[in-house]
Amino acid sequence: MTMNTIAFNTLTGAVTEYTGFGFQSITPTHAGSVTGLFTLGGDTDAGQPIVAQVTTGKQLWGGSLKKTAQMVYFSLKGEGTSTLTVTGEEDSYSYQFPVRPTGESRCKPGQGIRENYLAFGYSNTDGAHFQLDRIEVLVAESKTRRV
Repeated sequence: MTMNTIAFNTLTGAVTEYTGFGFQSITPTHAGSVTGLFTLGGDTDAGQPIVAQVTTGKQLWGGSLKKTAQMVYFSLKGEGTSTLTVTGEEDSYSYQFPVRPTGESRCKPGQGIRENYLAFGYSNTDGAHFQLDRIEVLVAESKTRRV
């Protein structure tokens, strides 16, 4: 049996969900399962890179006219390649982009996404270290399309 863990940051209101843990009990430093006691921490998970995913909630972007995400900006410290995920009502689209050493990176989503409710996600490719401070989305509104 796997366990999902939900953590709530009382200072920022952020909610984090950790999925796929086969633990029966957990503390800040250790976790236990039927196979033994495990120390939490480190840069890998059983030798595999730790891939993190951050996703905003879906939100209505303005009025009822359809929207297109023109560009997504990340205030981000890290290196390597990362992935932007744009999620609409039914479909998700992923785009890889390089993390820039300046602390500001950007990714251009596909032009065919036309939605009102959108969520945006970030993932570190191959478990690269990162610090994500902000996701900023430049949205353009259709002139006539609502449905």
